[in-house]
Amino acid sequence: MTEDIEAQAAITLTSATLSFLGGIALLETYFQISEFQTSMHRLLVFLTIADILTAFGCILGTTNFLLLDPNNRNSTDPICEVQSFITTFSSLASFAWTSIIAVHLYLVIREERNFQRNRIIEVFYHFIGWILPGVITSVVLAIGKLGRDTHGTRTATGLWCWIKITKSADGINSDDTFLMLISGKLWEIITYVLSLIVYMMLKFSTYLERRKDSNYKWSSIQGADLKNEDEKFCFTWLILYTLRVWGTTRFFLAIFNAEGAKDVDHVLKYFQCAGDSAQALGNFLLFCVCDKNIRRKYRERVAGCCKNRTENALIGDSNQLSYCSM
Repeated sequence: MTEDIEAQAAITLTSATLSFLGGIALLETYFQISEFQTSMHRLLVFLTIADILTAFGCILGTTNFLLLDPNNRNSTDPICEVQSFITTFSSLASFAWTSIIAVHLYLVIREERNFQRNRIIEVFYHFIGWILPGVITSVVLAIGKLGRDTHGTRTATGLWCWIKITKSADGINSDDTFLMLISGKLWEIITYVLSLIVYMMLKFSTYLERRKDSNYKWSSIQGADLKNEDEKFCFTWLILYTLRVWGTTRFFLAIFNAEGAKDVDHVLKYFQCAGDSAQALGNFLLFCVCDKNIRRKYRERVAGCCKNRTENALIGDSNQLSYCSM
């Protein structure tokens, strides 16, 4: 059991730390490279902020768990409650912004205009992306249900906290199942389905347009403020699905009380430890590392920094020689 905890902690901390740094790098890319500052990437920034919070929460929760006395690891402490609030809010916000990006991209391409310049729609986006997750999380906090699963059920998210579980003889209490759905899993599933449908429609629409005009590109859509590289947004749902499906599978195994799947659940928990906090890293790899133009900008900046250091070093050596010759 101790070896399991150490392995899960190592996986979680490594994944969350890399994701946190990847998210920061993506934000830095947006603010430092002008070609990256499009309306679609602005929405990506909001998604990345949510994912950075998730990574931070997983680091906080796992570190707190490891520092607790083993006798206190089955109870909810103040840090656990704070961490649960952060990760519940940020996960809901991440699902919301993933869905917003999908719907916004569809509207932009189908209507051929930039809806983000519409103040009312922009306010609506922020309401769905930040206010609604905040309200849901605050309500769950107010009723005292954010914390650690003290019953050892398979809904446990790893070494970090989420919803306090009341386990009955028949399995998980129905009220707790509802809370878990409304504070994460329902919106996660809606995001999977909505994003998949929207992006498949976009890919099919793009395919039909290219059959009529082989030169058709998203960047050619008038007034949409799109680049050809924005087609990568069609894969954001896949990143989310690949990283978080493990926890969702464990959730359904638990609520249906699948006692014969304990070994499967144990394996899935390792994948969940790696995936739940890794979306910022996945988006950084997709939108920055896999974009040849952004990679070229990185190389230019690194080369510029190296050149400046070399020039400064030469100037310093020259000044030192001049001083010694005096």
